[in-house]
Amino acid sequence: MKAGWNLGNTLDAMPGETSWGQPYTIREMIDALKGLGFGLIRIPVSWGGHTSGAPDYRIEPEWLDRVETVVGWALDAGLRVIINSHHDNDYYYPSPENAENAVSFMRSIWTQLAKRFSDYDARLIFESMNEPRLAGTAQEWVFDENNPDCKEAARVIALCNQTCVDAVREAGGRNFARMIMVPPYAASPSAAMSNTFSLPEDPSGRVLLSVHAYTPYQLCMLGTKKYSEFNDDCRTEISGLMSGLFSRFIKKGVPVIIGETGCTNKGNPEERRKWAEYFFSKACRRGITCVIWDNGEVGVGEENFGLYDRVSHKIFPESESYYEGMISGLSK
Repeated sequence: MKAGWNLGNTLDAMPGETSWGQPYTIREMIDALKGLGFGLIRIPVSWGGHTSGAPDYRIEPEWLDRVETVVGWALDAGLRVIINSHHDNDYYYPSPENAENAVSFMRSIWTQLAKRFSDYDARLIFESMNEPRLAGTAQEWVFDENNPDCKEAARVIALCNQTCVDAVREAGGRNFARMIMVPPYAASPSAAMSNTFSLPEDPSGRVLLSVHAYTPYQLCMLGTKKYSEFNDDCRTEISGLMSGLFSRFIKKGVPVIIGETGCTNKGNPEERRKWAEYFFSKACRRGITCVIWDNGEVGVGEENFGLYDRVSHKIFPESESYYEGMISGLSK
């Protein structure tokens, strides 16, 4: 699938597609991605706010139609497509108290989606959840397999992942052969490596591991320029990440997709180029597909992951070397 690209802060934005400052998605925007060397587009979608609410969670027809339109454009452009349940953590919050509601939400949403897309071929991939976690707690982004709350959260996440797989397989059509990505707690690679994580049972054997890796965190996520250099410590951490995912999953026949990755802009174009080249080359050598996160922001500091200008349909000037490093890494 080569490299992938995220349509970030768009169909996942709340309350609507342009609410977080990104333009309305058009066909030309999607078409240009193929020419830039991308083979996959991840389309994050938030569903909860576009439903009737509990207990039925009926998706608004207009919202589902809009998502299907964008999916169709991407498939027509020759891309593989991932759709997920993105900023819906409040609905599938992985606590024991919310477990019943979480399972109900997952069953309803994925039954509806699987039925709507039942005739679509295997180029359309489903992803059960996005970063399910105990938001608002000390453990939100830190998974500790010895922490009782984390253990319970892992159990609820496993229930939700199994519910998604069951709903999709039972929906008929081409869904029996559809690939389904499932995350661990917070989509964390370390949580995936934990003995508390298990993949759902799947009669078709087409479940993939979904993780996110802004690695190393200090370089890729923190806004401070104190950590703006790509050095040997960065190489070691990335190499360890890829080797761990390979040994635990790929070597055992479980494909892995890093559904989000990226390196924020700190006014350090050459260091971002080095990061992208090394990260993507290491992933490719291990058979791991990476999907770059793009929220359209190109300032300097945290959360500035803009790569592709959705108005000009070109790479942002600030990110040209970043993009070149990524493409170079795919061929190494």
